[in-house]
Amino acid sequence: MLYLDQTLNKKEKTSMKKIYSIFIMLAFALFTGCTTVDETERAVVLEFGKYSETFGPGLHFYNVFTKSIVTIPVKKQLEASTFEAGSKDLQQVVVSSNVNYHVDPQAVGKVYSNYGVNYVQTILQPKIKETVTSITPQYVPEEMLQKREEINIRMKNALKAKLDSADTHIIIDGFTVTGFQFTKAFNTAIEEKQVAEQNALKEKNVLKQIEYQNEQKVAKARADSTEMAIKMATLKSQSGKEYLMLKWIEKWNGQLPNMMPGDNKIIPMINGL
Repeated sequence: MLYLDQTLNKKEKTSMKKIYSIFIMLAFALFTGCTTVDETERAVVLEFGKYSETFGPGLHFYNVFTKSIVTIPVKKQLEASTFEAGSKDLQQVVVSSNVNYHVDPQAVGKVYSNYGVNYVQTILQPKIKETVTSITPQYVPEEMLQKREEINIRMKNALKAKLDSADTHIIIDGFTVTGFQFTKAFNTAIEEKQVAEQNALKEKNVLKQIEYQNEQKVAKARADSTEMAIKMATLKSQSGKEYLMLKWIEKWNGQLPNMMPGDNKIIPMINGL
């Protein structure tokens, strides 16, 4: 009888262990969740709403009863913005820009703790606006169009310095001003100025052409005067015999000239001399 009781107790204990195991497994299944994190993001783990840890890439399990997951992207992203600013000469300018940025993967927890998931609206956009409205007034509109690359570099460096000094852990990868929009009156003035400059350039080219033609006329007149002086000097010094022979050679058409005898000599007949 005692042996039978011991056997029953062992069976009951075994059954209870199985029940406990099943209960634990069910509890684990009910309260354990899993999440997969890829290379382009990090998972912020919150325990009762407070930051606990950060999950890196891979498969992770966590207690769904006490913990929750918030995913933060760490890949490079684009933030397009448009802000109104003033120019150096007090013109109103609308500046459009593209900012490439990413969150530091090693500091995702700090970014979430400080700014939550709205860190772009909370810290990045205000710093972009602050940068644009502080650098744009240092240029007149013409310089904005001519020195855009310089402005891009200055704004990128300024924005980076502002974010670093605020310990935001948001890294700037690039800054590009995509456009400057000026007032209608200013655009009209620019167009009129360009037309005036083009007309002035055209008139300047015409004047240069006239000056060149006048210079050519003067040079030709001087050459003709010099040639005439040489001819007169030749005629005066040599009675003109060599000069007349030269003119005859210049007018000769390659045919033998007509001949006329006279005083036992052959005299060429030179037409036009």
